[in-house]
Amino acid sequence: MLNEIVNKNLNRIETDLSEIVGLQSIDFLDVFPVSEDHKIKLDEELSRISVLLQETERGNVYCLNAPIKTKYGDLKYIKIRFFDESRLNWEAAADFVVEDRNVLLNQVGKDVRYKYIERPEWDAVEFKTDNTLIYFLNPLASEVYGKNGE
Repeated sequence: MLNEIVNKNLNRIETDLSEIVGLQSIDFLDVFPVSEDHKIKLDEELSRISVLLQETERGNVYCLNAPIKTKYGDLKYIKIRFFDESRLNWEAAADFVVEDRNVLLNQVGKDVRYKYIERPEWDAVEFKTDNTLIYFLNPLASEVYGKNGE
């Protein structure tokens, strides 16, 4: 089930990803269950193939025992979100590493698809369309969770 969601999401966002200057690799994936039952099944699957790193207010964060190989690099960190009807447009939201995040920050305010989000612990550039939900975080999720999981 998880591999199918990862592949479906990455195929869906491929065209938009080709526009991202300096795209380097996938860093993290937020999975949006389509129902409460789906969330339970995903958490059960992840409990067999990964280590639970953190329970958050939005879902459980896992470190996969064996990363999923993608054309954007190895995916090691995944969050299974709580069911949220507002996220049903997308299977998942991927975080990516880019060469220079300032290039993306410069698009905020110029291109409606880009938005800057700031929280106490992190900030992000969001790239959002009907088909795509991508984030470029600072610090990277792998840096934050890597300290806990390795």
